[in-house]
Amino acid sequence: MMIRGKKRKILKIKTKKGDKNDISYYPLVEIKWYDIMSESLWLSIEDAKAMSLPTCTTKGHLLSQTKGVTRVFGDYAEDENGDIEELGNVTILPTSVILDIKKIVDKSW
Repeated sequence: MMIRGKKRKILKIKTKKGDKNDISYYPLVEIKWYDIMSESLWLSIEDAKAMSLPTCTTKGHLLSQTKGVTRVFGDYAEDENGDIEELGNVTILPTSVILDIKKIVDKSW
């Protein structure tokens, strides 16, 4: 895929095998991605052509990467057994706008 004249490869992060109700199943990731830019002001052609896409960063637990969609969540609630019951702060990104995905390794564990 080419964006801004650079060839890039979308990194696909694999989840661990195991219990999907355990937070360790979902890797902690940092995703850099292009956002859509819109401007409602009147602009010259030159100014419109000079506009660029903002780069955004999302950090969270990778839920899935399927069918061109990457899903990340930031929060979760557990039931009385410690199993994940609900997710919060879910972000859904078209995989085509992703510049980079890095696994965040917490060495304090």
